[in-house]
Amino acid sequence: MGTPMRPHSAWHGIVGIVFDAVGTLIRPDPSVAEAYAATAARQGVQLPSDVVRARFQVHFANDEVRASGGALSTDEATERRRWQKIVMGVLPEVPHVDRAFDELWEHFSTPESWRCFPDVAPALRALSAQGLTVCVGSNFDGRLRRVVQGMPELANCLESLVISSEVGFRKPHPSFYHAACARLGLPPERVLCVGDDLENDVRGAIRAGLSGMLLDRAARAPADLPHVPNLTALVQSKLSQS
Repeated sequence: MGTPMRPHSAWHGIVGIVFDAVGTLIRPDPSVAEAYAATAARQGVQLPSDVVRARFQVHFANDEVRASGGALSTDEATERRRWQKIVMGVLPEVPHVDRAFDELWEHFSTPESWRCFPDVAPALRALSAQGLTVCVGSNFDGRLRRVVQGMPELANCLESLVISSEVGFRKPHPSFYHAACARLGLPPERVLCVGDDLENDVRGAIRAGLSGMLLDRAARAPADLPHVPNLTALVQSKLSQS
């Protein structure tokens, strides 16, 4: 095993940050499994949350829906079809799956169904004070605008959202990261991508010419990539580099 990479090493030359959204800045509350189980229960189907959670992980990971642009291409209609397929896979027992999908689609479009992690607001303030430009880049769809609009902690990010269904490609397609850099008005080598997904937020970003840092809330601690356990540590790594 190689020497662990220090988080401050990812900051060289960086003046802009692309933050992932779900799992990085925000989380569903109630959880995805609880929301799906509650939707099934309204149709008389009782499913344990752990069963729903396991099904969701499988169907979310095995998504194959794409738009006409090929691998990782997307748009709003494609995202809706993708989530319909996921709901059908997770809740096959419900008698009215279309109704279940409509309920869940609306549920996850409301800011009341989401919470910011407690380290988000202070970290964004501190990074701004350091002169860094920030945007949010997500594989969510257009519903993210409504969610962010209703969250005071993210108020300054509303105008800088980069959403895959609007870009036309999902992470880890290079076009997504380049769209985020364009939103920041910066070349890739000046931008750091921060998120909780190894492929989408770190390795994909690095392949596209950006720097990447894993937000390692799950304590995976990969030896080959810079990582921090939370956004407070991210700020500290920046300050230690300054």
